[in-house]
Amino acid sequence: MEKEVTRALLAAGFTADQIHLEVTQSGSVGGFVISPRFVGQSQVDRQEKLWEELRRHLATDRLHRIVSILTMTPDEVDDDVRAASG
Repeated sequence: MEKEVTRALLAAGFTADQIHLEVTQSGSVGGFVISPRFVGQSQVDRQEKLWEELRRHLATDRLHRIVSILTMTPDEVDDDVRAASG
């Protein structure tokens, strides 16, 4: 399942280093995508576009096995890391 979601995200134009997924004990997939593509977009817009792409590349039964995929910009990740270590 993780490979299928990764392939869908790659087909959506994300790069492998932007995709960070893991499989839960129940076999579902969750994680995050870090991309400069999200700069200037609200979380709602990011999620709508992400899920539009996932629906385009994955069957419905596969979509139901995605727990969540967070969407962040590189700066947001840097800010979180700085806040956690400060």
